[in-house]
Amino acid sequence: MDAPPPRADTAYPGLTDSVAMLHALREIAATDDARDLLRRALTIACRSTGAAAGLLGVHDEAHPGELAQVHRHRLDPGDPLVRRLLRGQLEDVGDDGPVLRADILVDGDHYGTLQLARWAQPPGPRERVLAETVAAAVGLQVDTLRQRRISELHERVTQAVWEVDRTLVDEVDLDVSLPLLTARVREITGADVVVLVGTRDEGGHRVLAASGEMVGQALAELGPDLTEVLRGSSAHHWTTTTGHPAGPVTGRLQEGLVGTSLVPLDTRGTNPVVLVVHRWRPPQGVSHQRVHDVLSAVALHASIILDREQGEREHDLLTLLEDRDRIARDLHDLVIQRLFAVGLTLQGAARRAVRPEVMERLENAVAELDQTIRDIRATIFELRHHPGAGTFRADLRQLAESYGPTLGFAPVVMLSGPLDAITDDESQTQVLMVVREALSNVARHAHATSVTVETEVTGEQLVVTVTDDGVGLPDSSVESGLANVRARAREHGGAVELSRVEPHGTCLRWSVPV
Repeated sequence: MDAPPPRADTAYPGLTDSVAMLHALREIAATDDARDLLRRALTIACRSTGAAAGLLGVHDEAHPGELAQVHRHRLDPGDPLVRRLLRGQLEDVGDDGPVLRADILVDGDHYGTLQLARWAQPPGPRERVLAETVAAAVGLQVDTLRQRRISELHERVTQAVWEVDRTLVDEVDLDVSLPLLTARVREITGADVVVLVGTRDEGGHRVLAASGEMVGQALAELGPDLTEVLRGSSAHHWTTTTGHPAGPVTGRLQEGLVGTSLVPLDTRGTNPVVLVVHRWRPPQGVSHQRVHDVLSAVALHASIILDREQGEREHDLLTLLEDRDRIARDLHDLVIQRLFAVGLTLQGAARRAVRPEVMERLENAVAELDQTIRDIRATIFELRHHPGAGTFRADLRQLAESYGPTLGFAPVVMLSGPLDAITDDESQTQVLMVVREALSNVARHAHATSVTVETEVTGEQLVVTVTDDGVGLPDSSVESGLANVRARAREHGGAVELSRVEPHGTCLRWSVPV
């Protein structure tokens, strides 16, 4: 019995099924955009099989039983057939006829489902083979695009880590390394805010580094979750829907998702630290779990940086204490003993002196030696009990943190530029007084839930910006403390700008030339 002649395909007139399918597979393989791939594959499946309508649903990895994407071909959102297809009805659905279904597998996992309906003629083995072929081609191409996006993500992470590691060649400077790390994480994930948050010994939160706008508002919003993660040891991840359901569906149809991750750092320090990545968006084709893994790796790298900095700090402190102890020991064992011996000699000479004025001078010399010995003993005590003073950056952070109990929250401090190298003692004093006055005004009048203190040194200016989310500027106000702030700026040839912040709040910008 002779085999039936090859059948022509309506999608590609004049071509047989096999040749037309090769053209369709080539078209699928040439698509680089995942959404465009799914839409095009659905159209190809309908044209090749003769189905008048079709639906392709992509399963949501984070929420089993729900759909992350739905693509329709010649189906309006309100069409009753859409609801039936989403419910997975494979039997005849009234006048719409039977439903032909093909599962899309990606790396062995169920990625989505291709469903075809409304036939001019009932589908047979040919139509089923064509639908399954298209579904298989889609799965292979999605896997290819996914691996490509994952490779690009890993490459960006590697470049970011390499850039951060370049700052660690000589010694660790947390004011350089951590802000760079948060900025690169924000670029990679597309997050609104990335913050490294720790705790203070006296309680409350401390911002080690931050990138993004409205950092204070984000920390206020995430306060309960952040406190829970700081107290525990496990990471918290969740997603938030930004789009709206498109059409009547049985499950939650998520057009856009943003994630929030709070990942604790595993450091040797006694105070816990958490990496906060708020409202991040996964790259196309990259699963949320893959992003979670990347953030865990970044948190581990941040832990290494903090541990290395602590190790260097402990080494420097140990070296300093050893030097101080050696100096103190030399002063005690050598200098004081020699001075004491000289004093005894002078006392003996004073008893042998004949002239009263010589005796008086010798006794005065002995008294001076006794006072010198007491001074040296006091110096020895200070050497053994005082490690030294802090830097300007540390003074700024300490000042801001001291207002935590008064404000009810920890101010966010962001420092940029070579503050310790450029600013002199007078400029540092002025900046500390301006920040103190600004925070006092926020505490007294603003009724704010967050405040950010930014200090930046550029090539020409030293700029201090204090921003809060409080009630804002009144229509009429009498300046008191702000008059001092303006006077300090004028004395140094600078300026003060006071403006409103949308939707509410106040921004104080104080600048002087350097």
